Amino acid sequence: MVKDILEKRDDLRKYLYIRSFLITNDDFSVTDEFPFYGNWNQEKVGNYNFCTQKLQKFYHVERGDKVFFMIGHAYNPFTMDCEENVILEKISLAFDESKEKYLEIINQLTGIFILGYAKGDFIEFLLDASGMQYGCYGVFNGKLYITSNMQLLDDIHHLNVDPYIEKLINYRWYRYVFGNYFAGDLTRFREVKRVIPNTYITFDGKAVSITRFYPNKEIAMCKNEQEYRDVIEKAAELMKNNMKLISKKWDRAAISLSGGVDSNTTLAAANGLYDKFTSFSYVAIKAEAADVDAAKVISDAVGIEHKTVQVPENNDDIKDYDLYKAILWHNDAYIGRLKDNDVRKKITLMLSDVCDIEVKSWISETIRAYAYKYYGRKKMPKNMKPRNYTALYKMFFLNRSLVHKTDKAFAKYIKDTKLKENLYNYDESDFYVWEMMHGGKCSMNIGTMRFCFDITIPYNNRVLLDLLLRVNLPDRLSDRHHMDMKEYLNKELADLKIRVVNQNQTENRKKVLNAVYVINSFLPF
Repeated sequence: MVKDILEKRDDLRKYLYIRSFLITNDDFSVTDEFPFYGNWNQEKVGNYNFCTQKLQKFYHVERGDKVFFMIGHAYNPFTMDCEENVILEKISLAFDESKEKYLEIINQLTGIFILGYAKGDFIEFLLDASGMQYGCYGVFNGKLYITSNMQLLDDIHHLNVDPYIEKLINYRWYRYVFGNYFAGDLTRFREVKRVIPNTYITFDGKAVSITRFYPNKEIAMCKNEQEYRDVIEKAAELMKNNMKLISKKWDRAAISLSGGVDSNTTLAAANGLYDKFTSFSYVAIKAEAADVDAAKVISDAVGIEHKTVQVPENNDDIKDYDLYKAILWHNDAYIGRLKDNDVRKKITLMLSDVCDIEVKSWISETIRAYAYKYYGRKKMPKNMKPRNYTALYKMFFLNRSLVHKTDKAFAKYIKDTKLKENLYNYDESDFYVWEMMHGGKCSMNIGTMRFCFDITIPYNNRVLLDLLLRVNLPDRLSDRHHMDMKEYLNKELADLKIRVVNQNQTENRKKVLNAVYVINSFLPF
């Protein structure tokens, strides 16, 4: 048990819930005991206690009878603001003007954060564009708790595990198809729900409600080549501005680099700033060697310092491996088995002191039509049913009880977030990737990766994602938009024509996944 480990090893306590937060209007104090161990700060503002692990940042602005708050980091590529207090001040002023203006500024932000405002026991909060700051909440004895770690609430309140979730995570095929995450807004515990990206949560002192604020109008798809070029240039300039702001905010920022199109575009966006960044890659399994080789060539070509982190092949090669693994699994709420090579990677990166913050290129899959690519499909249903969601979610085969319970979870998500009423002409499968695969899975992974160092994601900007969703499907499937952005940002880098294709996405694998998807979508039981 983690508590038993940490009672004996106080040097490892700092890794428990690293860079986490807890917000509550309860009469609550962090302590020197488990699970806080004196490694947290606490500040009461208004009726709410804002508790943050010492490596996490908390900002607030008081305006009239309201407290506007932010936990995490943000920067604005439209105004070029990179100080959270300045950004929060502008957000509070925009709220006085209108809710629409308030949300407009929030949509401009890149970063990983939770923000909102409180007035008495009333509170409203939302996450960054893709929910890369994991957030969940629950009401206990009439008091609201909001946190970045569902397991933390279990440590405090001793919660009830959802029986469906328990069966799900013990199902032999659960860890396949994009790893460990849950349908809709479910968490491991019945009393706790996940915050869905593109919605905000309101607590009026008695009850919780969910409001979707994006999309709020039809998307203007590119009708011709000129409109496409305009999109590419605007998106590329936003990426360039994000990289400028990252270079201002952090002294030791390192681009996580591979031979893939996502990180290559990120590197291209840093053109003219290569003295402000380093790059790094890691080898945890043999398949990653090709990415490392490509990353070295690319880094040399643009004149950026590159570091390769070699992850040990055996658990025994890492001191205290089992202890670190136990902490990581606890932080991850025991929602699935941890792969040894992934645990070794996290421990090695943490011990290697690669950087202060990793510039990660996730979220780009949202604009790359990932559901189509992952399943090898050219078409997706225009009006997806809960069963379509379930078929994208996992390979259930003959376990139809889990299928029906998962159907219900997705049906509730669609209803509660009013997705159908606000979908307009967007592709529904894009929102599955955005709000489920990324908001559900990647946010959990980001949380455990921050065991190593902090992380920022220049793609994680709602306006940027919305802009690139204007690109027509064939160009998204071919990654033409990424190639063209890279050429616009750094032609010399683009001319190298180096690209390593994800070996996990083989044609045979796609055919199998698509077959399972089709069968599960149309089975009447």
